[in-house]
Amino acid sequence: MKTLDDILNSTTRTTNVSGNWYQFQWTPDITTGEKLNIGVGFRDKSGEFGVLMLDYYERINCFYGQEMQFQLELACNVARELVFRKELNDSNELTPQIHLVKKGFAQGKNTTDILNNLYKNTISLGKKVRKVSSNRFSSTSRDAVYITLKEKLKLNLGIDYSYHVPENPYQTVSEDNIINNLYLPYKKQHGVATLVSTAYADIQRVKCNLFDGYRDIDIASNQINTKENAIFLMLPDESLKRETQIEIENELEKFIWLLKPHNFHVGSHVNTEGLAEEITEWCQSAA
Repeated sequence: MKTLDDILNSTTRTTNVSGNWYQFQWTPDITTGEKLNIGVGFRDKSGEFGVLMLDYYERINCFYGQEMQFQLELACNVARELVFRKELNDSNELTPQIHLVKKGFAQGKNTTDILNNLYKNTISLGKKVRKVSSNRFSSTSRDAVYITLKEKLKLNLGIDYSYHVPENPYQTVSEDNIINNLYLPYKKQHGVATLVSTAYADIQRVKCNLFDGYRDIDIASNQINTKENAIFLMLPDESLKRETQIEIENELEKFIWLLKPHNFHVGSHVNTEGLAEEITEWCQSAA
């Protein structure tokens, strides 16, 4: 029979990360005042903050109709960007319709597991309308890739991790009096890099994500004094229908052709282990 000390020691070995978790809440209609959970955040004891936002918008149709999908996606994107500009308190009004609410203590093996469990248990809009079979392709959002990569890059980069992976993945630059908030989660002495997920069955979503990645790294190259910039791509795995894979491969060929004149480095992989290795190699390579 296990003693109390045995149980506590076992818990200590399996629970490596603890901190406070937060919930992103959105009010689609200020008149009704209804609030929907659209994402979760977790801040560990070191102060590092991770985010996992809703990346599936079809269920909103049941409440407000299909036209509301765009508004929901916009709300998620705005919340994701604004949260890194603010100090975290018990409750933050990011916009009049978007709030970040501190919910309490959370712990787990790592930040990725904590965020995934919180998302699964509290984001009802994220539950698929259709039943998902075990062999059906499942999309992977950039948020999910990013938080998983963080855990792997901490091991790969060691003491240099905080230099190569800034706490805030966004960087603000001005271009012709226009302020751009660029997604640049990785850097080295003479380079910055962005991250794009193409692991979707929706080819239009893939095209939009590729465009956003190109925009971010192109503006960064023009406005920041860096010469070895990169784009890292999360690719769909083999469970995706072959015809869709071919469509994505064609888009990627066009995308890489578009990047050639700019001399951007492109890294890609179908799993986060391989992608983490490519990012590590880029971070540690001499400029």
